[in-house]
Amino acid sequence: MTDWRIENAKHTFGATLQLKKYTRYSESWDHDHCEACWAKFMESAGPQIAAEGYATEDNYRWICADCFVALKVAMGWKLR
Repeated sequence: MTDWRIENAKHTFGATLQLKKYTRYSESWDHDHCEACWAKFMESAGPQIAAEGYATEDNYRWICADCFVALKVAMGWKLR
């Protein structure tokens, strides 16, 4: 059985990611979601809201810590 998160995040296969504090991609955005499980990222953490995670260099795509650990091998993610 394939992990449903892999299908959600398939466009990030082989991406180079960096662990960092969440910052908005654009001033018009107030949050993002994990590309795999849809966990929420915001600059102000709270219950079930992450304030850091693994991001692409441009801050456009985010992966939560749980998904990074669980999927990094299958997804071929690399750390910067």
